Amino acid sequence: MRATPFLIHDNSDTRPLLRLAFNEGFSEQWLQEQLFRNPQSLPFGEINPGYREVVPLCMEMNTGAGPIDIVYVTPQGKLVIVETKLWRNPEARRKVIGQILDYAKELQNWSYSDLQREVSRRTGEKGNVPYELVRSQYPTTEEAEFVDGVSNSLAQGDIMLVIAGDGIRSDTQAMIQYLDNTANMKFTLAVIETAVYQTEDKDLTFVQPRTLFKTKEIPRTVFIADFGEQPVPSIGTSNTRNPLNDQYEIFWRRFLSELRLDDPEQPIANPVPKGNVTFPMPPGGGTAWITLYFFKASSEIGCFLRIRKSEDTNWLYQTLKDEAEAIKDELPFSFQWDDDNQKIKASKRIKAEWPPVNLPEVETFFTQHINAFVNVFKPRLERYLNQQSDAL
Repeated sequence: MRATPFLIHDNSDTRPLLRLAFNEGFSEQWLQEQLFRNPQSLPFGEINPGYREVVPLCMEMNTGAGPIDIVYVTPQGKLVIVETKLWRNPEARRKVIGQILDYAKELQNWSYSDLQREVSRRTGEKGNVPYELVRSQYPTTEEAEFVDGVSNSLAQGDIMLVIAGDGIRSDTQAMIQYLDNTANMKFTLAVIETAVYQTEDKDLTFVQPRTLFKTKEIPRTVFIADFGEQPVPSIGTSNTRNPLNDQYEIFWRRFLSELRLDDPEQPIANPVPKGNVTFPMPPGGGTAWITLYFFKASSEIGCFLRIRKSEDTNWLYQTLKDEAEAIKDELPFSFQWDDDNQKIKASKRIKAEWPPVNLPEVETFFTQHINAFVNVFKPRLERYLNQQSDAL
């Protein structure tokens, strides 16, 4: 809960500022326009000191993944994209992460010429518009250095992604877990709450941005599977597709698109061409995850929660183990504790031609187990982390 801010006049009279909701006189478009006109109101420098100075390029810039709400750039050529969102339900909060990541992935395929073209289309100006907009505020900017900086930012996916909106609650920390499956870009993501206030007579409007959380730059991560099947070769190493993995990917895409969990905030796994998919768990960052898997070598399907083994995270597994009896009562099926791998696992043997992707019992197993694992383990992990934070 926020305290009520107030204005103090010269005669010491005070006027309280009343918090507005999105349906009380402002819209996403209004918020977008205010942030575009006043880039200094967003704490980019707090998120990353290299972004203290930014210049607005355009709004609603068209990309193959859809229009980006706001695009800024630094005099050094670092790009910032902002998605404004007024939160109405958990689904909106969940989808915005995928949306802004799609924009960033699309930009990674762009050249400087692509950016120049789309900014020109939005502004109606001709020539090297991004550079001219920057030079108008920072006259010493060199054109060649700026173009090279933007080109490198695009090629590396070195982009700041910002989600800004009103009504972002504390539970949006769960949104960051979507990033656990994104590993081929060098971006920083931040979520900024933009609370909107007005005076009682509505003659003044006050917008208060604050950073709720941010990621560090996310390097490429390699996940080592717990299974014996061969991974799909990385792009550029082989053109051969594994037919088995193609069947897995078709299954995961269908299954995950239809999956409905009790917890609306739980990030859904990404469908991939291999025999397992992962659902990130708190605290994110590859520390804890739930895996659904096919394992051909033993004709087995299964579900497990795993806590990464490290000095900083081993306590999470042990704390879960301390609640073993309560967890046994809550999970509606048998499971095993694997202390060596810090894993809690449930599995089932399947007697059928492999892969058993068309068997209803397989889909039923995965649906029941992932839902139960999320319901039992996610609240516990969140509680343990909150208790640890309170104790510090």
